[in-house]
Amino acid sequence: MHVFELSEMTTFLGMSQVKAKNWTAGRPFKIAASVRTATGTGSRNLYSIGDVYLMGLANEFSKAGFAAKAIGRLLEAVDAKRLAEAEWLTVWRAGSLRYYVHEGKAPPPEGVLLWHTVNVGRLVKLIDKAVEKLRKG
Repeated sequence: MHVFELSEMTTFLGMSQVKAKNWTAGRPFKIAASVRTATGTGSRNLYSIGDVYLMGLANEFSKAGFAAKAIGRLLEAVDAKRLAEAEWLTVWRAGSLRYYVHEGKAPPPEGVLLWHTVNVGRLVKLIDKAVEKLRKG
């Protein structure tokens, strides 16, 4: 099992550490460390590859212009365990603030005016290549 620190995760994803720290601290949403949570001075959070995929997806939503609170709601709707198996995800908002996630790139149900499709398979492959490159050193 691969275990990652925050600095490695941000390197793989090409994102700022400040943004990642905010997202792992719960500002305005939280991507929790699933391997180990820091418990005191000098300890660090440790993340799984699934956490890296989830952070990568959040970063893609951010690049697409989604507001941080919307990204948090979208991540709540994503099945993180299935993320590595999906090729495409289509997300949309219907009604109030409820977000929906569908595997595939078909348009959402009729009447939905705003949606976004993400090539998750490509994202996962890019992350996996970056991990492999780092591990080979």
